[in-house]
Amino acid sequence: MKGLAAGGVLVCLLAAAPARASEDDGAEDGRAPVLVSWKRTLCIYTGCFLEPLLPDVRYEWGPQAREGWVLSWPLHPWALPPLDVPGPTLVVSPFLEPQLRLGTKAFRMLAGARVYAFPDAARFGLLAEGAGLWGRDGSGGVAGLGLSYDFIERHRHTVPWTLSVVARRAWTGEGNRLDVSLDVTVPLNMFLGSPGESRVSGDRTVSHR
Repeated sequence: MKGLAAGGVLVCLLAAAPARASEDDGAEDGRAPVLVSWKRTLCIYTGCFLEPLLPDVRYEWGPQAREGWVLSWPLHPWALPPLDVPGPTLVVSPFLEPQLRLGTKAFRMLAGARVYAFPDAARFGLLAEGAGLWGRDGSGGVAGLGLSYDFIERHRHTVPWTLSVVARRAWTGEGNRLDVSLDVTVPLNMFLGSPGESRVSGDRTVSHR
């Protein structure tokens, strides 16, 4: 019964339309702790904090008609606060990503950054990423594009918790490769809470950790 109830709550949250940004900055600041708390609590309750330990599965096309599966463990230590620029909301998330190519048992390491672009009134957005690549089967660079969905309403004090479809192109001295994947990204600083403070009454403030 508890599992069914938790599933129902999760479905309701994902189906809910994103709230529009409040024109009153004070009211918007007041919402931040609720969003941070709900996102962090829901993530922990559903076990998403274990996500960095679970590999993403990628299907790869390589040179000389070589195809195969790749396991990867992308680690996003933190996501930077949304960039204050005109247009869509931009979020930058650096990452490290160990990979293991099945079959050849080739180990690889990527280091780079991902940039999300979300229209202000939508949870669906685009992502672009770039990284350096070092591996037993070739070193070089990687670029990727994809479509992303943020599970919970965004705020400048929240961290994106996303489901993404990503296509990558790798350029190496051993030949070029292409792969596609479906990944869930949970930056680890989600569990640190919000650095900001929210005014909860006319003369009282609380800190959110």
